[in-house]
Amino acid sequence: MAAKTYIGLSLGNDNSVIAIINKEHRAEVIANEDGEHKTPTFIAFSGGEEFHGSQAKHQLVRNAANTIAGFRDMLGQAYSAELAAKHAGCARIEAAADGSGAEFVVGGEAGSLRVSAHSAAVRYLQRLRATAEAYLGRAIEGAVLAVPARFGAEQRRALAAACADAGLPLLQLLSEPAAAAAQYGVGGARDQTVVVVDVGGTGADVTVVAARGGLLAEAGRAHTDALSGRALDAVLARHFAADFRKQHGVDVLADPHSRAARKLLQAVEVTKRTLSAAPAAPCAVESLAAGADYNASINRTRFDILAKAAYAPLQAAIDDALRAAGYSADQIDQVLLCGGAARVRRLQAAVAARFPAATRVRDDAGELDEVVAAGCAAQAALIAQGAVPPQQPDAFGVAARVLAAPVGLRISADCLEPVLLKNTPLPAARTVRVALPAGETRAYVAVSEGEPVPPRADASDDEADASDDDDEADEAASEPDLPPRYRPSRLLAEMVLELDAATDATRVDVEFFVGTDAKLTVTATEPASGKSITAEIPASS
Repeated sequence: MAAKTYIGLSLGNDNSVIAIINKEHRAEVIANEDGEHKTPTFIAFSGGEEFHGSQAKHQLVRNAANTIAGFRDMLGQAYSAELAAKHAGCARIEAAADGSGAEFVVGGEAGSLRVSAHSAAVRYLQRLRATAEAYLGRAIEGAVLAVPARFGAEQRRALAAACADAGLPLLQLLSEPAAAAAQYGVGGARDQTVVVVDVGGTGADVTVVAARGGLLAEAGRAHTDALSGRALDAVLARHFAADFRKQHGVDVLADPHSRAARKLLQAVEVTKRTLSAAPAAPCAVESLAAGADYNASINRTRFDILAKAAYAPLQAAIDDALRAAGYSADQIDQVLLCGGAARVRRLQAAVAARFPAATRVRDDAGELDEVVAAGCAAQAALIAQGAVPPQQPDAFGVAARVLAAPVGLRISADCLEPVLLKNTPLPAARTVRVALPAGETRAYVAVSEGEPVPPRADASDDEADASDDDDEADEAASEPDLPPRYRPSRLLAEMVLELDAATDATRVDVEFFVGTDAKLTVTATEPASGKSITAEIPASS
């Protein structure tokens, strides 16, 4: 039987990416007709023709009034002046006559074409489907589509309806942080709590994800429009505009929607990407204003200084997401970066500054603006294999009772070894194996609920000011043992298992099981003798 032709799709507000799992079982991004791995989420109309992707984005310079952008986030949304103002400078946005939402008005004269957000999404998805089919040489039979975690039910329905009308069979809507977590390998046997930081072209999303027993659950999230790829572009644009004004006496940003401003903003996008990989980058614009060409360069250190204040909204969003989830930074195992703007080194340092040194900040899952699409492709491959049923709700769409606090073994008055973590979906079971000292005839088991250990008062908040070029040898220096992350908060049960004299090989298995009624059952067993003891703890009222 031929393999199903399933794709993963990240429909971004600024750029979109299509991916598949190839014959080598690796994620492969499908290039568009221009050879690009990411396709700008733009549509433009000019001279009776319709343009998509980079060709449409280039129309912003000379034909902004007939260029459509930002339609993804308008799906399922009512028209508002705030919504229209957010996308000012492109095609005019008006309320639909039937009250169904917002419409883009293109053409500029009576009888102009009115394009709804739904219609724009359908047109664009049709083009992405055609791109994938041309690349693969066969029809697309199904797609896993990423959706922002902040999208409500109406927006998700609108996105699914656009797929249907575009002839793109939708297998599943997968939350963007879930797709990113999957691409980073989170969600296996190891329980952990991670933070997904997604910095895209138009905003940043921070999501706390609890991975428990192979399942992913959203614990808390925050969003900010104040930091994005475009916000960092604006930092560079202001710097170069000031330089151009000194040279030629012309302020190209006096009108932020002028042709000169748009040309500069498109040029600094390239500058910003280059600075992510090189210590310096040029900015070149032909005939920027007043007939003058512009050529300059900037080094990464200068950019870091200029953009330092821009990262505060992202750091605040991290704090807000942790607060919403009920976690401290010390309880986070990993931070996973995605989104094109997350490549910026200083941004990564600003994120790392919000967490202790033991928390790993990762950017190693491939190109950061391709991570979500690759995660969707991996999910599509699982559906093709029958490992995951199609048409199931998205990864964060299943409401399940979860554990309100961690439970585990009380090691001391100040240390708890957690066995089942907070936000573990119920029912859940875990087993730990404990060694006994030779000659011991009794195994003492104390079961407690836990709480996070407060961070140390002397923890420094100034890590973001460290240079990116610090000698890594200093980081490899020996560090003191890390303090426990949890401490007992409430003793639930104490058990004593009577044994024959223990040897060096004696082990006791302690099994924790919490049912959907939140009743906890703990059983301690010595496998060699079969001796066991059980305690049952009813759910807290």
